[in-house]
Amino acid sequence: MPIRRMCESANSSFFLIDRNYKLAFFKIESQHDLDGFLTKSPAIGDSAVEMIAQKYRKNFQSLLARCFLGHSFSIEQRFAIEKSTDLFLQIIFTPLTKEGEEDQVICTLINNTDTLGPMQMLSEYSHLTSHELRAPITNILSLSTITNYHPLESYDILKINQLLSDINLQALKLDEIIKMLNSMLHQQENTDLFDALNDRGENKHIVLVDDDVITNRLHQMLIKKHHSDKKIALFDDPEIALGYIKEHNPDLILLDLHMPEIDGWKFLHMMEEHNIFIDVVIVSSSIDPRERLRAKSFLCVKDFYVKPLTSEKVKQLLED
Repeated sequence: MPIRRMCESANSSFFLIDRNYKLAFFKIESQHDLDGFLTKSPAIGDSAVEMIAQKYRKNFQSLLARCFLGHSFSIEQRFAIEKSTDLFLQIIFTPLTKEGEEDQVICTLINNTDTLGPMQMLSEYSHLTSHELRAPITNILSLSTITNYHPLESYDILKINQLLSDINLQALKLDEIIKMLNSMLHQQENTDLFDALNDRGENKHIVLVDDDVITNRLHQMLIKKHHSDKKIALFDDPEIALGYIKEHNPDLILLDLHMPEIDGWKFLHMMEEHNIFIDVVIVSSSIDPRERLRAKSFLCVKDFYVKPLTSEKVKQLLED
């Protein structure tokens, strides 16, 4: 069997999973290396989902389901191991097609714990450029897009416009440099499009979840400027936002990723746990393509927008 020979010759752990989520074949380099991810020793015919640690099962099953629809994923995951070094796994889901249908899925586990070194440094550098440095720049860019907003009309608009134009020019230069540095680290990343939002014209009730109060206000102003009929609820506390969403069932959620305590990823898991099926659009300062791919693994996430929101992005988001 070609797939089996390929798996046996590779220096990684593999699981070949059929459409019933049963193990058809597997190869493990060292089960000790997979502590924190696997809960037991696998066997042919076992449920692939049941062997995964409880906290990761739902997302693992969701990824399998999407993979059987023809999607591929590559995710990096860190696992905290008690009284030991944390485990870093790259998890790759690849569909195998037979007679035009996705017949099986290969789940590949690559242990990167001992080979992080310079790559971890580059990853941290990428994170710094994607989040810490871009966050204040996106606020400057957002401010520069609302120069014709009516409350400013009572001021010396020419001077304000000139100042904002200068700020915007410098911010654009910095932003381009950051994008260039980040692209050097991710030259061949996959950037497939997300699924289309359902009934865009019916998104009357929108929830904004972002720990940055300024960002929330700017996004609210921008949406109201073009769509004054929209009902918009702002939350800088994700837990309070979740309670509101459960009670009021809005049409659309705009979600930031990098927030303290409850980040966007945890918020998405909490939505799944509470069986909340509402369209989500990620609005983040991140330009890391790995996070775009990770966002695709959540069925409720319909798009990924890079801050700042602009009039063009709002039109694309809320209009047919």
